[in-house]
Amino acid sequence: SPAGAPKLSTLLIKNVPEAATRRLLVEQGDADIARNLGSDQFSALQHKPGVTPVSVPIASLYYLLFNTKSSATLNNPTFWEASRYLFDYDGIANGLLKGQFSIHQSFLPSGYLGALNDTPYSYNPEKAKAILAKAGLSNISFKVVVNNQPPYLDIAQALQASFAKGGVKIELVPSLSSEVTAKMASHQFDATVTSWGPDYFDPNTNAAAFATNPEDGSSTLAYRAGWHIPELTAETHKAVALTDNAQRAALYEKLQRQVQKSSPYVIGLQAHQLIALRSNLKGYQQGMNPDMVYYSQVTK
Repeated sequence: SPAGAPKLSTLLIKNVPEAATRRLLVEQGDADIARNLGSDQFSALQHKPGVTPVSVPIASLYYLLFNTKSSATLNNPTFWEASRYLFDYDGIANGLLKGQFSIHQSFLPSGYLGALNDTPYSYNPEKAKAILAKAGLSNISFKVVVNNQPPYLDIAQALQASFAKGGVKIELVPSLSSEVTAKMASHQFDATVTSWGPDYFDPNTNAAAFATNPEDGSSTLAYRAGWHIPELTAETHKAVALTDNAQRAALYEKLQRQVQKSSPYVIGLQAHQLIALRSNLKGYQQGMNPDMVYYSQVTK
């Protein structure tokens, strides 16, 4: 390796299913690193001697997706606009699930080429009510099928409360992850709260999901939303073929602005992985994607 040999001769990685147990191991010094902690464990380690908690942004986005084939309301761009003001971004990211998320409102995660990091929307139920009233939309209700595990169900419950303050009724349908996926693929749902993680470290991995719909039985998110977007699809195909990074970044920014402004997704959160390190540990590196975990320079 150009970097030379690893600094440590031995590395032991142990699967410990319970986050609370992982926290205890690192707190007691029986483990040097604990990954995938929950918000409660992370908070509890904030002032523990010998432990350094770290919140690492990862490339996983959480969003609300509407099935446009389900009803005229869910296919209405005015409803999509109002929904952007009914998502309690700050309450979820900085209150309910503190440390586990940051507010992010575009389809490329922060850290990717061309990522759009502005956040033009904030929770404003009165503004949402005014948008809906102007369009003559009232008595809106829909079902949200959602993975029955945290953080999905936690986010969905928060959205149920925040949408209610804008006069929109959400009925939650907690389900197994496999059931959510099957309903999305067959368009047998109204809406869902879910997440998307990239397959590889290039903006096309997310652009192809959010901004293309080949309408041929594809599994893209636009297909699952029933969103007919031939122009966006063509632009996304153009972006992946460009070789100049500045041109690619500019086109991806344009695509993100279009999807951010009007689409059947309300993208609200970028996930963070919560980890804890023993304070004497040096050189550990962790990036955005699951394969970006590096132990070669670790010393203790």
